[in-house]
Amino acid sequence: MKIYGKTSTIIAACAALIMGAGLVVVYQWYADETEKTQQLEEQLAELAKQEKRSVVMQRINAQMEEIANQDRRISEEQRIKAEEQTAVAEDMRRHAELERQNALEAEHRAVEASNVAKSQRAIAEQQRGYAEYQKRVADTLSYITLARQLGDVAIKQADAGNQELSCLLAYASQLFTTRYQGDVYASSVYQSLVTASQSKQEWNLHKGTIYDLAFYGDGEKRFVTCSSYGELLEHVQVGSKITTDVLMRNSAYDFRDVYIDRKNKLVYAISRTGHLVIKNRQIEKVIEVHGIGTLQHIDPAGKQMLLFGENGMALLDTEKQVITRTQQFSFKSVVVSSDNDNPCIFDNQGRMHIVKSFDKIESSKVPVSGQVTAYAASKETKIKTYGMSDGSIYYINPKGKIQKLVGHRSRISKIKIINWRIHSASYDGKVNLWMADQAKIEPMTIITTNGWIMNFTFDLNKEYVWCGDQKGTLTESLISVPIMRQMLKKKLKRNLTQEEWNYYIGRNIPYEPFIGKEAKP
Repeated sequence: MKIYGKTSTIIAACAALIMGAGLVVVYQWYADETEKTQQLEEQLAELAKQEKRSVVMQRINAQMEEIANQDRRISEEQRIKAEEQTAVAEDMRRHAELERQNALEAEHRAVEASNVAKSQRAIAEQQRGYAEYQKRVADTLSYITLARQLGDVAIKQADAGNQELSCLLAYASQLFTTRYQGDVYASSVYQSLVTASQSKQEWNLHKGTIYDLAFYGDGEKRFVTCSSYGELLEHVQVGSKITTDVLMRNSAYDFRDVYIDRKNKLVYAISRTGHLVIKNRQIEKVIEVHGIGTLQHIDPAGKQMLLFGENGMALLDTEKQVITRTQQFSFKSVVVSSDNDNPCIFDNQGRMHIVKSFDKIESSKVPVSGQVTAYAASKETKIKTYGMSDGSIYYINPKGKIQKLVGHRSRISKIKIINWRIHSASYDGKVNLWMADQAKIEPMTIITTNGWIMNFTFDLNKEYVWCGDQKGTLTESLISVPIMRQMLKKKLKRNLTQEEWNYYIGRNIPYEPFIGKEAKP
């Protein structure tokens, strides 16, 4: 009974547990179902809301579609209008392009017409310029020809003693020559200027023949002359006056050449007697040179000096003032000159000898016939001149062509060259000027004396030429064209009268005064 009762209890407990578990399961199911139901209700509610929103959206979409349709219709209308406007614009563009092409063609035609006009104008300007140039050339040639004719007339008037009229015509000659860029060294123009300016001065200062003169380099017109009477005179020129001091006067000497050492203020003079004199105001030294014959020429060579005689040459140490070497020639020297800074000796057998150094002498045949008594060459213009004993001069141009110049009547004593201007002195008492760059080389006499001109030189500025003759006369003559022109203008006391102008210059040339306020510069 007890077992049965425990079993029943157990069964009852088990049943109770099963029932409780079942209730739990049922409750859980109920709760899940309730939750699902609630979720479904919520979903239904949400769907209802969505349905309502969907209805609203459909209405909105319908409205938007209607709006879109309206916009599409408007856009279509605008597109049609735009296409119409595009078509109009395209038509206008084509029209504008056509107009532009027409404008470009018109511009091109205008440019071509302008270029043709410019070309024709340029041709016209060129032809006008050429015509003006031809007129200027013709006028220039006419005035230059007139200037030379006036120069000839001025010289004739001077020879006739009409100095006033000669000066006026000479001034007109150089004025037209300068103004029209002619050659102021043309024979008639230059000689009329020399004649009218009357710038020659003479001084009788030596007892013997003046053989040489040399300038100091101190800026003053201070120079030394030497003579055959053993005279060494120092001169200072102020204006037209000369002050002379005697450095030496000893008739035992016969001076032929003088050189001034400008740095040390020493005068070197050689005598045919074979003596070298070194002199200034404080010292006097005489050196006897043996074995080379009568002395002829001095040539400085740095700290040494070459002394040339008829039969040889000697070398002088200028610092110690002693002869260091001598050398005999195999020929007899007639005259010594210079060729491209080298001493050049001419002998009596038609040969020339260039001294390259004391130990080197190059000899060759003189390219002209006769006895050479003077020689000059120019490194700048490459011209050479040979002065002869008969008074002729042989000119060799840069191409080697030889031309004989005739203008002196006796022995040529000296030749100097400045650019293309050849200056020559002769025993006939004249210093002539030759223009080697002219087609016809003719002599122009710039100095005339009454004695044999033995030598000449230029002052330091090459404005004056100085010469000495066998009578002991020292002559100075102006050769500077600008200074002669100034001197000539100062000499003018009046202008040409209208009648004189018409007669000598011409009625077709406008009258102008040479002096006074209305005178042209």
